[in-house]
Amino acid sequence: MPDTIEVYTGDVVTVEHVDALPDGGARFDLSTDDGRTWRVDVTRDGGSEIVTTKRDGTLADLDTPEWLDDVVARLSRA
Repeated sequence: MPDTIEVYTGDVVTVEHVDALPDGGARFDLSTDDGRTWRVDVTRDGGSEIVTTKRDGTLADLDTPEWLDDVVARLSRA
């Protein structure tokens, strides 16, 4: 079930756990109300890698959001 996080920019980010990773990390979909989605792998040590990005369900080349590190840090502590 998706959860939401309000980030310091005022954006509300919907966080949905997709799958566990073989190395102990996890994969998440992070999305905003404007239709942008980032699929992100979060490692056990708090690192992250953007796997894919979409706009309105279609693959797109999106910039890394400034709030990504903050959300990843919160996910790593959970």
